[in-house]
Amino acid sequence: MAGPVERRRRTLAFSREEAWVVHVALLDRIRSAVEDDGGGRSVERYAELDALSTLEGENERFSTSEVAAIRAALRSYLPSAPPRDLLPGREALRRVDGDA
Repeated sequence: MAGPVERRRRTLAFSREEAWVVHVALLDRIRSAVEDDGGGRSVERYAELDALSTLEGENERFSTSEVAAIRAALRSYLPSAPPRDLLPGREALRRVDGDA
């Protein structure tokens, strides 16, 4: 079950393996944004950076925009993810979608 929503923040308790895949997916999306922007900054990508910062800070409370960024990053990453990332990535996506 999804974590409680408080003040536009949502608790997502990822396992270590899930957090690793979320981390990789966010970095992949950030790298793609930087390459697409020619090294410039894209305002649309700040949510990915914020989500990465929250995740790396071992915080389980994500803003609505961070949750959306994680969802988009996982959906983009999983179709071409290495086999070892598929199960924890799908579990992380289920957690984000509120099915875990």
